[in-house]
Amino acid sequence: MDVINYFSPDYQAARAKFLEAAHQAGLTVESHQNPMKGPDGGALYTDVAVWGDPKADRVLLANSATHGAEGFCGSGAMVGWLHSGAWRAVPKNVKVVLVHAINPYGFAWLRRVNEDNVDLNRNFIDHNAGYPENPDYDALHPVIFPESWGPDSLTRMQATFDAYREKHGAFALQKAISQGQYGHADGVFHGGNKPTWSNLTFRRILENHVLGARHVGFIDYHTGLGQYGAADLIASGERGSPELERCFAWYQNGVSSSALGNSTSPALFGVIKTAVVDILADAQVTSMTAEYGTYPVPTVMGAVIADNWVHLRGDLDSPQGKEIKAQTRKAFYPDEDDWKELVYLRSRQIMYRAIQGLTTA
Repeated sequence: MDVINYFSPDYQAARAKFLEAAHQAGLTVESHQNPMKGPDGGALYTDVAVWGDPKADRVLLANSATHGAEGFCGSGAMVGWLHSGAWRAVPKNVKVVLVHAINPYGFAWLRRVNEDNVDLNRNFIDHNAGYPENPDYDALHPVIFPESWGPDSLTRMQATFDAYREKHGAFALQKAISQGQYGHADGVFHGGNKPTWSNLTFRRILENHVLGARHVGFIDYHTGLGQYGAADLIASGERGSPELERCFAWYQNGVSSSALGNSTSPALFGVIKTAVVDILADAQVTSMTAEYGTYPVPTVMGAVIADNWVHLRGDLDSPQGKEIKAQTRKAFYPDEDDWKELVYLRSRQIMYRAIQGLTTA
């Protein structure tokens, strides 16, 4: 199969390709049904494919569609890995767990968020311990979620962003908007006020397939930040920590770190890796976010903001709604052959290096 055919035009096609590839490879598959339906009325599932000895003490856990609309990338990478036959070379002491579409609602509806308008990668926080404040986002929220969407509101938004950028810098603006916020349920990058369905499902998957492992490599596929087609391998771990050192040792070139200040992403609240650490408290975890670039940050951020507005205040079936949804899809999934080839090639390298790292851990 040609590399570009590993990727799909929509969620249902992506799921069908993943299930077919998993079954052809002989992997066991477990499916979790989301309570919502897709735009076509179809059922939505998170599917988990597992290869290897159930009792293996080393596990490679790969996850896709934490941010739903970004799921095309991780899905294509997983389908390609299965079709490549690379699973045949996985050492006997390593188990591979592939989580396809942990946020199937967002994938199907072309939204980064889930069915509750919650950013899943800000939802893995202790909801009983109070929420971090984000006063900079609070100040920006009125222009991020205007009453109407048109030239006047967009001009006000741009002027506000320009003033903030001039005073604090472009990365500070990105951080203020995207770090996570818990005070505006109608805003962007909202972390929610309770664990979501995807949060609880991911924890259940960890308990079913990863709990008991001594060494875990976690890869979370994302898109939207960085140079077109390039993978920014964002390592977890604090400055000087063993986990951060392992990430650099395993993945080598292309690794960055929010803790070191050289990543395309600021440090974030409530990320999905938190569940891995919570559930697997006795394991040595080496976590990395594979962030594939698409278009410049203002373009991607603009798509997130527009998508939030059209779902909460706009009309999806209007010409404006259709234009915004097309803009959102493109921001997170450049449907171009060269982009798909770059994603697949780098993903094969990443998966291989993770397995090698686990083998020698």
